[in-house]
Amino acid sequence: MSTKTTTRPPDTRAVRRRVSLTDRIALRVGVSLIIWSRRTRTVRPSLDRATVARLERERRQRELDWLTQVAALRMWR
Repeated sequence: MSTKTTTRPPDTRAVRRRVSLTDRIALRVGVSLIIWSRRTRTVRPSLDRATVARLERERRQRELDWLTQVAALRMWR
């Protein structure tokens, strides 16, 4: 633990600074580009058989883990 936080409380008065116009414009442009790129990409990337099999195994394992947790909780009651 830091000695600074133990000897005095942290300053809770945060200085409220306005966000500059250029930062607001940059944020808005960036969000617009993200939304645009997601809307224009209609074709999903193709997956090879090994990747599909791995994803299916992982999904089955998650479902099995979930079912065992539910069964354990019901036994606990």
